[in-house]
Amino acid sequence: MRIKCERVEQLTIFLENQPGILADLCAHLADRKLDIRAISTIDNRDTGSVRLVVDNPQVARATFAEAGLACSTCDCLAFEMPNTPGGFAAIARKLALGGVNIDYIYASAVPGPGPALGIFGVTDVERALSFDWGS
Repeated sequence: MRIKCERVEQLTIFLENQPGILADLCAHLADRKLDIRAISTIDNRDTGSVRLVVDNPQVARATFAEAGLACSTCDCLAFEMPNTPGGFAAIARKLALGGVNIDYIYASAVPGPGPALGIFGVTDVERALSFDWGS
């Protein structure tokens, strides 16, 4: 199974948990022609955190700053793999055997032959990147 692994910059912002707030955020990114590769939201009654991976994080950071939104960043791993049973298991096993813990994942795949994409927050990005992901 061929797995592609790359470092990505994840952006995290906190928003009010109200109708339209996330839509406005996504519209700001669209106005700048930014492509959202992955998105995850976690809510806490009145606020929520939004994790994003976009095609140009520098422009996204500037966009958030212009909108008055505080943004934090961290490196994560983006895994592209065949959309077949066992893809995520193979990644999780290799990380575990290499002593790298998975803190969180957000992932998706469209049914069919296309690839799956997973964003992994891990304890040691550098170490995980050193693994052979070709099999």
